[in-house]
Amino acid sequence: MGYKNLIVEDPGAPATEKEIGALEKELGCSLPEDYIQFLKTCNGGYLEYDILVELEDDASEYLSFCGLYKASNSREWECNPFELQQERKNDDFPRKKVLPIGRDGGSSRLFLDLRDGYKVVAFVQGLPEWTGLRKNDALVVLADSFDEYLEKLTLCDETIEDHIENFDVNAESVQATIEWLDSIGTAWRKKYQSKWNERVPFHQI
Repeated sequence: MGYKNLIVEDPGAPATEKEIGALEKELGCSLPEDYIQFLKTCNGGYLEYDILVELEDDASEYLSFCGLYKASNSREWECNPFELQQERKNDDFPRKKVLPIGRDGGSSRLFLDLRDGYKVVAFVQGLPEWTGLRKNDALVVLADSFDEYLEKLTLCDETIEDHIENFDVNAESVQATIEWLDSIGTAWRKKYQSKWNERVPFHQI
């Protein structure tokens, strides 16, 4: 499914007014209109893009909060208000107006913070020292709205290279890959032309 020029895989059934209302009641405030529109259109799904996260000491890192939650009365992971209820089991988690909306492949998570205006924030979990990456947990503001967050999504060089080198090449996957990569612009075609043509000789770019 296309949404705001991005590709959303495995979207859920559009959220109903009842599901959105139940989530707002649990949250303790109204949801922003741009996020409601996403729930009514995609209602979760897999958004395989990267965002540049500015960390402490002028460090930065591309992360992918690819798993987005749906509004549903199911008591299952990646559904709200179930995910919200699980977060609130932590004593230091705000009681109102902060909503988990997605996660990466590990324990870093994405939130709407509606306590004082409107922010999209990420809890970024620190990693073991041997990784050579971030060591400390961090809470980072990513955008001033959900739509702005979507506008900042991109595909970093590492993501593009890894996909071209490893995806299962067939007619369907080639077309899907081109559509996905083109969704953030066509500069990749020139930059990775040789690598692509080596792997996909029957559909050169």
